[in-house]
Amino acid sequence: MKDRGVIFDFNGTLFWDSEYQESSWDEYLKNHNINMTASQKKEYIHGRNGKDTLEYLFKRELSDIEVEQYTEEKELLYRKECLKYKMELAPGAVDLLNHLNKQRIPIAIATASGKRNVDFFIDKLNLLDYFSEEHIIYNDGKIKGKPHPDIFEKAISRLGIDSSKTIIFEDSVSGIQAAMNSKVANIIIVNSTKENYSGFNFPIIEHFDQFDRNLLT
Repeated sequence: MKDRGVIFDFNGTLFWDSEYQESSWDEYLKNHNINMTASQKKEYIHGRNGKDTLEYLFKRELSDIEVEQYTEEKELLYRKECLKYKMELAPGAVDLLNHLNKQRIPIAIATASGKRNVDFFIDKLNLLDYFSEEHIIYNDGKIKGKPHPDIFEKAISRLGIDSSKTIIFEDSVSGIQAAMNSKVANIIIVNSTKENYSGFNFPIIEHFDQFDRNLLT
């Protein structure tokens, strides 16, 4: 086992896209005549597995084909929204990623996004400059969604590290719960949307330069 490893959630953590997510979800929900409060979206959408979210929205079990169709309908709106703006990684992220690679600390992404979005991110944000493709773990439809720890556990296994030596960066409540359930050494909350995280006792950063790199030693 390697000494340390770092895993990043992606949406809202490495890529601050919450505004784009909100806009595309609002348009999607409007198209389907679905009304949700902000608290419901926080609980049932953000950071969740797509299948779980869609079955909550449509109040029934969905086939794999339906999940794929409904998901892609929404993600087309999201990618269109992203392209209206300059896409770049979160403040301070590039410097930290370069540092981690220079120190040969293994890193991974663990995201609830599906493959089409991941391919989009790889292309637009040059993710392969920092991450090995096999270390970008995404929602393949078979992994239980957050707050289940499965996607983080898969990333930990892929990196060949122990959970007790792992640091996870997260922004969503369900993602933080998933990180807790994976029993990692440290959880760093990335507050990209001025959220209230008073229910958690973890370090909170609003810029990756604020991360205490002593935790890597």
